[in-house]
Amino acid sequence: METLNELVKQVGNITTPSEEISKKVVYLIRKEIKEYVENNNLQSLVLGVSGGLDSAVVAALCQEKYTGVPLIGISIPMSSSTEHKEQAQWVGENFCSVFEEFTGWDTEYFVDGEAEAYNCPNTPISDITNITSMTNKLAENAGFNSKEFPENILEGNIKARMRMITLMDLSRKCNGMVLGTGQRSEDEYMKFFTLGGDDRTDFDCIHNIGKGFELPAIAKFLEIREDIISQPPSDGLRVSEEDTDEAQLGANYQEIDTIMGVYLGNIPVPDVTKNKLKARLFNLIETDLEGAKKVAKVINRYETFKFKFNGTVYLTREQIGLN
Repeated sequence: METLNELVKQVGNITTPSEEISKKVVYLIRKEIKEYVENNNLQSLVLGVSGGLDSAVVAALCQEKYTGVPLIGISIPMSSSTEHKEQAQWVGENFCSVFEEFTGWDTEYFVDGEAEAYNCPNTPISDITNITSMTNKLAENAGFNSKEFPENILEGNIKARMRMITLMDLSRKCNGMVLGTGQRSEDEYMKFFTLGGDDRTDFDCIHNIGKGFELPAIAKFLEIREDIISQPPSDGLRVSEEDTDEAQLGANYQEIDTIMGVYLGNIPVPDVTKNKLKARLFNLIETDLEGAKKVAKVINRYETFKFKFNGTVYLTREQIGLN
């Protein structure tokens, strides 16, 4: 009886890059970044460092000694764990030209004569969350039930957008650009990003690298700390109780890259083998019911959120009758 785990293992064996391939990928990415920086007269690169795998890899790739301009790292923890803060600090100290932990959005304060004894401090994030909740009535007037959308997701989206405000503001002050940390698994497959937030970066050098098998191999080549590579990925926004990507997506990244790679035909094998892999994927309902449920959940999310990858839609002059 075949299981999803067996399929994951086979796809992993096919798609995990060797040390030689990882070396080539690293060289080419650094070459492209350096050329882009020079061609656009940039004076810095700005990176949000979370303590996770994605930002650690980008930091290692974009060090000043490879790009010719300072890499300015900034950690914006908000709801991040103590462990992630320490990991971010390690990344900043080892790869960034300068690094700082920014806590402005979490700074507590009291207003209108409030005393600390009441234990009811405000933060900029709580202020923004309260202000945006004022649109609930407008949504209801339009016929929508605002309470049907989970508050934890709304708050997570706000935090992601506040992080991007900080990064964009910093990059403008330093005549630089914001480096993206999205990869293929999140961006192309799961659309696991916030519109108007972490999708609004200037240059994403790992956008077409899968997080399940490819990115960990490249991270090892770059000598990223093992605990950063092997830890359960998290956006640090506390959207789920477990605070992991898997809890939100319903599968881990190796499973996601297997399911979506097979579903979309992205596995680098002959067409005959691709068809066999796809048949095996959908036959899991007969041999591995729990695995089949993961397959259904992952594919359903992909189909539901495909619109997020469209970006801004512009009507052509021909479409609107001006040509």
